[in-house]
Amino acid sequence: MRLPHRFGMLFAAIALLTAPTAGAEDWPSRPVKMIVSYPAGGSADAIARPYADALSKRFGQPFVIENRAGAAGAVGTEAAARSAADGYTLFASPNPSLVLLPQIRQTPYDPRDFVPVAGMGSFVYGFSVLPSLGPKTLDELIALARRKPGSLTYASPGSGSVTNLRGEALKVLAGIDMLHVPYRTGAESLIDFLGGRVDVMIDSVQFPHVKAGKALLLAVTSDRRHPDFPDVPTVAEAGYPIDLPTWAGIYVPRGTPAAIIDRLAEAMREIVADPEMQERVLKIGFFPMTETPAQLAAAYDRDVESYSTWVRKTGLKIE
Repeated sequence: MRLPHRFGMLFAAIALLTAPTAGAEDWPSRPVKMIVSYPAGGSADAIARPYADALSKRFGQPFVIENRAGAAGAVGTEAAARSAADGYTLFASPNPSLVLLPQIRQTPYDPRDFVPVAGMGSFVYGFSVLPSLGPKTLDELIALARRKPGSLTYASPGSGSVTNLRGEALKVLAGIDMLHVPYRTGAESLIDFLGGRVDVMIDSVQFPHVKAGKALLLAVTSDRRHPDFPDVPTVAEAGYPIDLPTWAGIYVPRGTPAAIIDRLAEAMREIVADPEMQERVLKIGFFPMTETPAQLAAAYDRDVESYSTWVRKTGLKIE
């Protein structure tokens, strides 16, 4: 298993290599592309779009989302890694593309190809079932799985996704057997979940249906309860500590001028601090993030260790 190289160890050196160059002072002077390595309509796309809109207004140039989905995020990540380091291609991505994928498959990119600039939001996933299934708590779901080993199914947006890893981690912690059913996107899995063709959903796309009473949220995967669901415990509170921090950030290719990184990071800090943006981010299933580039680099190092622990425990691999 090949662990990704650490951002934290390299961040200072990278900063020294990204000296200001001609043209950095007037960046952006033309449209900026934001590559999202997942399909339109998914969680990664949903969190990127409000920031693209805000950055467009801030700088007076279009920040255009380009969805490059495929291979659990590897296709878009490779495209971003091969882009020119001139500030006109940003990579808006959940951290598993750089933390998880390189641990379970050979990737056509290296995490060292990127410099983290700003966080967009930390994901709030949830374990949900349809009311007709019966369980009203995570413990009751686990008890049902023990009574019917191998009969329950859980959905994910693809083999090797963090959702897949969360499902396998619960199986290990609880000593249960559930069948993994991979889909291409969270939106596709939601259709089958609401239709009763898959038993457990581990995502945020079902939250509107939870509010409508069509689905029952058993636990959330974040480190705190979601304000829209104050009575729903975290997975850790329910007794199953699955430490897999998942957040979406904006990255640039290594070698991007430091002046551009600084301007973008400062703009993002102000955008995230806007109460309207914070409310918008919460509504789509994320907690806002205010970390600096250096703090994100340190978070990456911690994430590598947490993810590698669960990859070893679950034996996760691309199916």
